[in-house]
Formats: sequence, C-alpha cells, structure tokens
Amino acid sequence: MEKLNKAKHLSTGDMEKTEGVRKSSTAKWLYLMVLVAGILLYIIWGAAYNAFLDIGLYSIVILMVAFGLCGFALYTIAPDGGKK
Repeated sequence: MEKLNKAKHLSTGDMEKTEGVRKSSTAKWLYLMVLVAGILLYIIWGAAYNAFLDIGLYSIVILMVAFGLCGFALYTIAPDGGKK
C-alpha cells in the first residue's frame, strides 16, 4: 500500500521539469549540430571546389555558425528557457 501512496504523491510538476530539461537539452544539441555543420560545410565545400573566398559560401556559413552559436549559448546560459 505504501508504494501506491508514494505514486499518488508524484506531482505533474516533477514530470514537467524533466520534460523541460529534455527539450532544452535537445535544442542545445541541435544548435551545436548546426554550428558544426556550418564549419564542416565551409571546410568541405572550400576543399572540393577550391572556393574558400566565395561570398556565397560565406553567406550560408555565417548564418549557420551565428544561429548555432547564439542558440547554443542561450540554452547553455538559461537551460530552462529562463523560467524559474
């Protein structure tokens, strides 16, 4: 019976906290993957086409790296989305 009583005392607030951590952790890793993909795109595309000074490549890579850095930094600083 005690196990049943303990199960009743579990609140949904605890479940929401774990879901929030999982969502922010997933988002943080997705932003990190965008950052790494931007760097890899620059290296691979530049090596394949000898176009390290291509303005089109810069425009794509800068966006990917900027979104990756900003998103990763924001989810690292405030992992719960700034909620207290």
